[in-house]
Amino acid sequence: MDIKIVALHKHWITADAVKQFVSSNVIERGSEEFPAWFKDLGNMASMFARMSVWYALLYVVVEGFRELNLSHPEVEELLKNEEYLDSLRLFRNATFHYQKNPLTEKAWRFLLAKDSEIWIKHINDAFEKFFFENLPLEQFVNEIKGKDA
Repeated sequence: MDIKIVALHKHWITADAVKQFVSSNVIERGSEEFPAWFKDLGNMASMFARMSVWYALLYVVVEGFRELNLSHPEVEELLKNEEYLDSLRLFRNATFHYQKNPLTEKAWRFLLAKDSEIWIKHINDAFEKFFFENLPLEQFVNEIKGKDA
């Protein structure tokens, strides 16, 4: 069994778990004195932060897929778009590495690319299909059970 695909799946599961909460509302903390517009701004900022983490974590899956020389027609077709890939790599760097400017081009280039929000959803869905078709999960679980016995 190729444990590397299981390890890559763990990274995709982490990214997908964050994606599930991108549009969730923030639990309101603090005073009732804050005006509605301020609370709305806080919700938008929080949603953007969650989306940023999802996007950045998804790039880790892209890196792993390429490093492992895996193949899947849908994933590979989407990965042909070097503009999205390079700008997503920079977005990941801006998300997970300290930036002196909070509005650096690294952070905005991917977001401003035409249809990047559609591409990111498609690449996430393509990875889901890849794992569904290729993940040796049952074999992995059976091996773990055998080690515990």
